Amino acid sequence: MTDKINILYMSRTSKLTGPENILIDVIKRLDNNRFSPVVVLPDRNGPFFEKLQLHRINTAIKKIPFLRVTYNPLLLIWFFINILVFNFNFLFFFKKHNIDLVVCNTIQETVYVSIPAKILKRKLIVCFKNILDKKWKKKLRAHFCDIFADGIIAVSNKTMEDYTLFSSKKRSAGKHVSVIYDGIDCEGFRKDFKESEIVRKYVEGNKDFIILNIGNLTELKGQILLLEAVNSDKIRNLNVRVLLLGDVYHKSEMPYKEEIIKFIDKNDLSEKVSMAGYQPDIRSFLNAADILVHCPIKDDAFPRVILEAFCYGRIVVATKIGGIPEMVKDGYNGFLCEANKKSLVDKILYVYENKNRLGHIVENAMKSVREEFNIGSQVTQTEKIYNKILGFQEIE
Repeated sequence: MTDKINILYMSRTSKLTGPENILIDVIKRLDNNRFSPVVVLPDRNGPFFEKLQLHRINTAIKKIPFLRVTYNPLLLIWFFINILVFNFNFLFFFKKHNIDLVVCNTIQETVYVSIPAKILKRKLIVCFKNILDKKWKKKLRAHFCDIFADGIIAVSNKTMEDYTLFSSKKRSAGKHVSVIYDGIDCEGFRKDFKESEIVRKYVEGNKDFIILNIGNLTELKGQILLLEAVNSDKIRNLNVRVLLLGDVYHKSEMPYKEEIIKFIDKNDLSEKVSMAGYQPDIRSFLNAADILVHCPIKDDAFPRVILEAFCYGRIVVATKIGGIPEMVKDGYNGFLCEANKKSLVDKILYVYENKNRLGHIVENAMKSVREEFNIGSQVTQTEKIYNKILGFQEIE
């Protein structure tokens, strides 16, 4: 085969979170003699677009609206009209760019390209990067993939259950279904690290035990649970300081952010808790922290921030939710707890009291990202799936 495989990656956001960083890491390492990728974005106004440009990754701008499902009949009609219009537009885009393969990270992205992919017989991969919270949503996504997808790539075994438990055995029989863990280039992530001036605002001259939490401000991520733990009798009077990194992803999550602020004010935690907002480079904060607490209260598929903390030798305490137990082995490379205050308090307190005796945890965490969750392995497995779906099984 001499022609390159043209791959379209769909993104309905120009924001930069874990999935976008992972996509960049994968695209940079694809065999450029075989694969020619292009990333479709809704605008040029975010850090994701800027980072794609920095790495000279081809982009195309299609003004895709951030459509949300509604129960209003008129808005539902408008919703489906928009979907049909954008599918029609992508029909010409596929032809113009001679797209062979389409890769989507969410079902929302898939609805914009599923019809032209079907009409033009282009291959479509849906990546399961999240775990849905409702059974009806799981069924809807699985059945949609049964009809339109040629392959499914799930980020964890737990995430794959959203497909295998709800798909049609008959329709899914011929599909390429795989679990590929997200990886990270540990050395690359640490390369050219320079401490940011902004981190000194929160930790300079501070001898407290620094608890770091990174993630969008949303109920899923459990920031309130962490604050409840810090406000407990066992932790409140210790020399701890909490840094919350992240902001709301969508305006619908503003009430949760306000709830966090009210909790801090009501419990007089302003001296212990700082909200640092979204930070484009989190490495200085990881470097300054003693512990990363990642405590989602609902299923979290495979949070990249845990791998990032491993790279900086931070002790990780995480709730036993979603795909996290596939990343963190309790007492080996980090610590797991139940998604409740008492369990989280106990784990934080254990790390606080044994901070200088947990070197083996740090070593095992570094070993995990270098051997089990490395980006090279992810890219190799991903290329094999692309080849198989396109009918090149003989290519290794």
